[in-house]
Amino acid sequence: MKSSSNYEGCGICLAPGDSVNHLDHLAPLSFIMRMPLVVDVELLTKVMKTYYPQVDTIYIDHHAKILEYFAHNHDFLFVSSANYRKDLSPLFEAVFRKEMQFWYCPHGHSDKSVETYRNQHYFFVYGSIMEERLKQSGILETVKGFVETGNYRYPFYRMHEEFYDALVQKEVFSQFAKKQTTLLYAPTWQDLESSSSFIEVGLRVPEQLPKEYNLIVKLHPWLVHYKPGYVMHLEEKYRDVPNVVILSQYPLVLPLLKRSDIYLGDFSSIGYDFLHYNRPMFFLRGGAWKNPKEYSSYLHRCGIVVPPSDYESIFSFIEKNLFKQEALKPIRAEIYQRAFGEERSFQEIRDEVQSILSLNTASRF
Repeated sequence: MKSSSNYEGCGICLAPGDSVNHLDHLAPLSFIMRMPLVVDVELLTKVMKTYYPQVDTIYIDHHAKILEYFAHNHDFLFVSSANYRKDLSPLFEAVFRKEMQFWYCPHGHSDKSVETYRNQHYFFVYGSIMEERLKQSGILETVKGFVETGNYRYPFYRMHEEFYDALVQKEVFSQFAKKQTTLLYAPTWQDLESSSSFIEVGLRVPEQLPKEYNLIVKLHPWLVHYKPGYVMHLEEKYRDVPNVVILSQYPLVLPLLKRSDIYLGDFSSIGYDFLHYNRPMFFLRGGAWKNPKEYSSYLHRCGIVVPPSDYESIFSFIEKNLFKQEALKPIRAEIYQRAFGEERSFQEIRDEVQSILSLNTASRF
């Protein structure tokens, strides 16, 4: 075990395996709650040191040691994996005779299923859209307590903006041969709803790129596991192309969005993040996508969906339809407000968490 502090609080944050994408949500929460973040994969210790040096990180190299450490030192576990309460609670109870309390931290606002919130002790929500969906599903009635956070990652980013802007300049934007219109393509992973556009359309996006554009392809990190051949092909093919950057395991989001002029996505939560900048948005829907609910493509009203008939000429479609984006600014602003609500101070979030916990236990942070 390696620790950079002797933290004595009753709450702690746990990163799920090698999920690099979760860190951009968990690290700011750890910072807000003044808790360390525990990782069990050495890769993540390097990622945390590079991208989130503001957060105290604890590396524990064995799962049994992690559970023992938690059981003896903490009462509340803040997690971004929905299965952790179901999977870990029996172990804590059987081995350590302890009922660990779990606080679920969503990793991004999206239109995907809210079932990840079910059967949690506590959870965070961003704003009214998610709160309404949780109420309609009956999940809100089952939880011990929840806190609305607003888009807490933006004030965290602003607090460290100079650091992050310099980092993405060095690692991403310096790779472009010249400054020009930048498009960010951010496909999600191929989940149970077949949400990803990457398999069907993803390889065509950089192939069609006009020389007058810069392109950042920010892949969902799980695509490396599910489609390693596709990812390796992209990385090798465009390694030395002067107007294309492929990011397959990159945790940062907001400093990339700040400098992106156009967003191209599918059902990734990054689309909701991009609403903050109220810039042109285009969406791809793979042919295998399943649309079980009315809300499943709610975000798509904030931009224009590229029809399959234009998949061979995506950039021509984008250029022909850019003039329509101005009329979408009001709906983008409205949905951003409903998704994230008013910005809240870190102290307000901490106080509300403590207030909820005080109603249920005698523990304090």
